[in-house]
Amino acid sequence: MSDSLVSIIMPAYNVEKYISESIESVINQTYQNWELIIVDDCSIDNTKDIIKSFEKQDKRIKVVFRKRNGGKPSITKNSAIKYIKGDYIAFLDSDDLWLPQKLETQMGLLKDSDYKLCYSGGYLIDENENEIGNFLPKYKNGYIFKQMLFKYEINNQSVLIKRDVFRKFNEDITIGEDYNLFMEIVLNNKVCNIKKKLVKYRIHHNSLTKSKIKDLSEGTLYTLRELNEKYDILKNYFIGYVISWLNAMKFKLFY
Repeated sequence: MSDSLVSIIMPAYNVEKYISESIESVINQTYQNWELIIVDDCSIDNTKDIIKSFEKQDKRIKVVFRKRNGGKPSITKNSAIKYIKGDYIAFLDSDDLWLPQKLETQMGLLKDSDYKLCYSGGYLIDENENEIGNFLPKYKNGYIFKQMLFKYEINNQSVLIKRDVFRKFNEDITIGEDYNLFMEIVLNNKVCNIKKKLVKYRIHHNSLTKSKIKDLSEGTLYTLRELNEKYDILKNYFIGYVISWLNAMKFKLFY
């Protein structure tokens, strides 16, 4: 298998406690043909110095400093797009981690296939990297949009996609920009998953605030409306659409 370049987008904001470990989890990948684009969204802690140091040490790391805080993950991530050179794109938040074989395992399945997106399972960890849970994909490979409406199971940190289905993140969405992109890909393409734990997703006090849950609910509702306007999904996925809508409304109203 020839080593195609993987472009990794990492947004960063005030993550001096975690970002070194996140970057090192990329450096320690068994698949080594990658570029890491770190976008700092005007951090006011030591994040800037840390990422500058990594950039000096490894030519595969590119650091982008925003001049103004974007206030939304979509804006920060979109700032990386013009620097992307790879045929495959992955995403890693600056407080999460990859296991060493993450990219190699996914490239082995995604490359030279008709799948456009690959995701995996992973571990849930706390602020000190203690395991507090785990998750694994349950769906078969192929067209799984209907199943995703009933229960969405893609973790952003685990995703690897082909460049030809990538587009800018929707900046009208406060939280849920990844759901917006991935659900459109899943609707129109065959996707695959790996039933292995290849990422570590960190849960801490800033992860699930009430305001973020409400923003995520709004983002889900936005995506459902948008997909229906573009593709008339109500026609073919009525029950799943209604279930997704009701679940989003429940979190919006009661949290």
